[in-house]
Amino acid sequence: MQQRSRDADRTGKGWLKRAAATERRWIQLSVVSALLSGGLLIYQAHLLASVIYFGLFEHRSLEQLSDYFLYYLAALVGRVALSVLREWSAQRASIGVRRHLRQLLLQKLASLGPAYTQGERSGELSSALLERIEALDGFIARYLPQVALAAMLPLVILSFVLTLNWAAALIFLVSAPLIPLMMILVGRRAAEANRQNFRTLANLSAYFLDVVQGLGTLKLFNRSKFQHKILADNAEAFRSKTMQVLRLAFLSTAVLELFAVVSMALVAIYLAYHFTGLVSFGTWSGTELTLYHALVILILAPEFYLPLKELGTHYHAKQEAVAAAERLQEILEQEERTTESGERELSPGPISLELDQIGFSWHPGQQQEVLKNISLTIEAGQMLALVGPSGVGKSTLMGLLLGFLRPSTGEVRINGIPLSELKRDNWLQQIAWVSQQTTLFPGTLRENLLLAAPDASDEQLLDACRQSSALEFVERLPQGLDSHLGEMGSRLSAGQIQRLALARAFLKDAPVLLLDEPTASLDKDSEDQVLKALAELCKGRTVLLITHRLGSMRRADRVCRLDAGGLQMLDEDERSALLAGGAT
Repeated sequence: MQQRSRDADRTGKGWLKRAAATERRWIQLSVVSALLSGGLLIYQAHLLASVIYFGLFEHRSLEQLSDYFLYYLAALVGRVALSVLREWSAQRASIGVRRHLRQLLLQKLASLGPAYTQGERSGELSSALLERIEALDGFIARYLPQVALAAMLPLVILSFVLTLNWAAALIFLVSAPLIPLMMILVGRRAAEANRQNFRTLANLSAYFLDVVQGLGTLKLFNRSKFQHKILADNAEAFRSKTMQVLRLAFLSTAVLELFAVVSMALVAIYLAYHFTGLVSFGTWSGTELTLYHALVILILAPEFYLPLKELGTHYHAKQEAVAAAERLQEILEQEERTTESGERELSPGPISLELDQIGFSWHPGQQQEVLKNISLTIEAGQMLALVGPSGVGKSTLMGLLLGFLRPSTGEVRINGIPLSELKRDNWLQQIAWVSQQTTLFPGTLRENLLLAAPDASDEQLLDACRQSSALEFVERLPQGLDSHLGEMGSRLSAGQIQRLALARAFLKDAPVLLLDEPTASLDKDSEDQVLKALAELCKGRTVLLITHRLGSMRRADRVCRLDAGGLQMLDEDERSALLAGGAT
């Protein structure tokens, strides 16, 4: 288990470094700024020690030392400017990397398509896009520049101290590795704690979104108080995991401070012993340890350990980022199951659909196929109803036609052209798709309808509502087309939502119509209104209709049954028997 955790840590860290490479120049600018600031710090230590030494032992006046004060002030201003530049460039790198990763994730989710996102929890994906990406800020803006700074600035200070006193430099050199060693020992536990914290946060986010979306149903069945308790338990688990992470972070800081203070105390004790004559080693031949040397060493001692301590502090941010990156990396490396996008475009006009010996399984090499050797042709302008028991692959077959899924074997052809040779956007423009669960977004009714035709006028919108039998309730809304809809259309009935979905299809006016259980979960009156709108919508279009409803089947030119035995085209007698039996 520990070995797998270390492997995951290294993999996540490597992936993060590759992601941060897109903004490498800003990270390098941050490191250079910090190094220059460190150089000015050494210069300030020299000036301060010189002022104290000359004032105490050579009795120079303030006027004689005024140049030192001016140089010290100039160095201070320079350090402030460099610190601002360091912070600005680090944040610029962090913002750039996070923006780039968020764009990559959105593009990846779009290319994976609904076939992937429907199997994931929306709250968990939202957590990945928001919390997990934001958790990378500390790694990019703090940890990465600090790694380079911790490797270089102590060496610069060590080299300068070495010219003054080799014993003090030796104490620095021996004690310095103890800080990163303790950092790593404490940090290993922090990495696993962060992973558990992110998993708990993802579960809480997903569960909270599920509860909000189903709040109406929970109220209806008087289960809201029960869900309140579960939500409180999840929140308490997240609080507990967060406090565990914070305890480890504070423990790490305390341990690093302890070793740094002990190391600085050793330097101070050595200098005190040297001045009292108890020790006489450490100086170079021909030189002696003066107050100037001691002051410079004591001023620089905290600054020598400071980059290492800050690295330890930001090591927690690194572990948090590694834990966050694991899920992001998993999504970005997810195998795409969508059909490849080609370069060809369809000519305007009627469209025929053909499935040739289609086979499909959800996992490559899986023996149990969802679809096997399925062949089907839908002529241009023809309406075909597809029936069969749940779970035999009807919606999967529609996903193959849409290009959301790629067949394991066989080929999908559009007007005789393989779907993989067509431009994906061009093909989707030829399709109006009405699923059994229509998505309405928070916003106005107009904004939801314009998703199908962004340039449609009010007259076209109202005409589409009339054709889909939606006009009668649209006109009753307080602000008509400008009425605001709730989350997932919460202010509308299921039948009204489906009629709005048909209005979108009327607006798009595409030659191919794919209908996946458009009358599912509707009462008789709503179904009749939707079927009436469908009869108008299907005229002159190539239609594939998945249904269990007899009313829908009666309007089809042909009926096919899909079951475990494969696809079977029903003749007139079988179709009549099916309609008479009232079951699929």
